[in-house]
Amino acid sequence: MAKQPILSLGQRLLLASQGLAPLAVKVPVVLQLGPQRVAQMAPHMPAEQLRELIIALPIDFLAQATVHLDPRLILEAYLSLPDSLHLEVARQLCDDRQFATAARYAECLSAKQLKVLIFGLNSPENVLQIARHIQDMDLIVQALRTFSSGYLCKLTEAALADGNGAVVVRVLGGLPLARQADVCANLHPNALQGLLLELLAAGDQGLREYLPVRLLRVIEQSTGTFGDNDLVEQFSTFK
Repeated sequence: MAKQPILSLGQRLLLASQGLAPLAVKVPVVLQLGPQRVAQMAPHMPAEQLRELIIALPIDFLAQATVHLDPRLILEAYLSLPDSLHLEVARQLCDDRQFATAARYAECLSAKQLKVLIFGLNSPENVLQIARHIQDMDLIVQALRTFSSGYLCKLTEAALADGNGAVVVRVLGGLPLARQADVCANLHPNALQGLLLELLAAGDQGLREYLPVRLLRVIEQSTGTFGDNDLVEQFSTFK
């Protein structure tokens, strides 16, 4: 469990004095303290006061502070913030190349909130960089489940181009087999060979039943065998 940072006597006195101060007084003091010291003090503030302060601070300052702050220590305040603020800070973190920090905070969100965040980022490349730092892949799968196959294709191709096929297999492998097949059917041919074999292995070959014949041909080219020729003929009849 995350531990609250230990405050110096001066920080404790400052925190106590700020408790009753109006927001117009708090903000300049906080900005003068700097992101790192504010991050140390944030877990010691009541959630409602912290939320009010966060909303009043500049986005770039908040992004810098999050780098030094475990979101689990301010979870109540963090989850009470509007989705629009989560998105603005996440965008700034991406601009700052702080993808691991963005992932820590994204992982505290619900799948629905994460979906809103991914949609708002509107950047498969940034989503990929965040996803590679997230431990809870089930959360990513739930968030991406209802995205269009076109978007999932963009995300997949960006991941493969970045040499991060493991994330693709974990994300696509968590989708229903029919969705996996639909995404694969719309991928660039260069992205298919290794990915298909990985997805087949991850799904105990179940994906094969949903693939069109042209993708079964790709598998044949990769392995030198179709496996069940009768199955291929059956697919040829319908696809």
